Amino acid sequence: MELAWGEDFAALADVSKSVFARYSPLEDRSNTVPFADQVAQFAELGWLQLGDPTGADADSPSLATIAGIFVEAGRALAATPLLELAMSRDTALVIGTDEATGLAKRIGNGEAVVVPVFPSPEWGSAVTYENGTLDGVALAVDHAGDADSFLVYASGSESVVAVVEASSATAVEAMPNMGGYPMFAVTFDKVPVADGAVLARGADADRAVEVAEQRGAVLRAAQLYGAGLKLLDITVLYAQQRHQFGGPIGRFQAVQYLCTDLAIAAHFTSVHARSAAAALDAGLDPQPHIGLMRKQAAKAAQEIVHSAHEVHAGIGYMIESNVHLFTDAAKRWQFDFGSAARNDADIVDALDRIYTGTGR
Repeated sequence: MELAWGEDFAALADVSKSVFARYSPLEDRSNTVPFADQVAQFAELGWLQLGDPTGADADSPSLATIAGIFVEAGRALAATPLLELAMSRDTALVIGTDEATGLAKRIGNGEAVVVPVFPSPEWGSAVTYENGTLDGVALAVDHAGDADSFLVYASGSESVVAVVEASSATAVEAMPNMGGYPMFAVTFDKVPVADGAVLARGADADRAVEVAEQRGAVLRAAQLYGAGLKLLDITVLYAQQRHQFGGPIGRFQAVQYLCTDLAIAAHFTSVHARSAAAALDAGLDPQPHIGLMRKQAAKAAQEIVHSAHEVHAGIGYMIESNVHLFTDAAKRWQFDFGSAARNDADIVDALDRIYTGTGR
């Protein structure tokens, strides 16, 4: 399997650079682009229609190509709803019913802003579905405050994926965080769900969400890789410009090692992301690659900012410096990639399934 980005990766990345410059806090922290304007621009560019997780559209760009957009989003530290909208669309496409396909089309056209509510046990959250109602709390739901609908994955006597209006949730409360990211707690208290709003049940629901989460993890890893590249540029430039003891600090081997550690962490993440993307694009079992990628990405999210702060020392924590912005973003992404224990379990389970036919 060739570990390369997609055929049109570079071309898509070039276009993305100019787009995300508008959203980048590295360029202007006071400039905020309205949520609706972002969605409209992504729809106009066709980014909400890229990729077919079912593999039915042979002309659709590969996941390894689409990653080019997310590398540049990470390089700009652009906080956008693009990943969340892509995951909702991917889930709907995998479900594949007329209702779900129609929803995917509306998301792709920018007509529907549908945010996935996929509760994570690692956040201590869960949503259940019993007797036609939703109950529970989902934590750290990105952009929930601007969504018009939620795509909810709930457990119970059987799993379901249901689309519900955002206004039907019992509460949508902002979760304050260091990075100022638009994270919300979404609460359902015996919220009724019409039969027609349930898009998939049982194994079909589980499979659709699994595919969307796998693809989303690859694109998040691409973001982390892009952020690592930008942070490496910032750190190397600082090491060249900061003079101490009669010359630039970059001449010291200890500083060079730190810059090297940052580069290695970022590029290892890229390798694992390309491996996972290649497996998904080829229709192979991606779980071993996904598990290794998530483990490496969670580790890299810590390492890249640690190395950068070591080189910058106290200045990296100053409000005038951009380094701490990467720290905020990386900590958020570290939670997305999960704990080492979870990723190790997923890797072992996937290998068991491949080599012995067992597994969870």
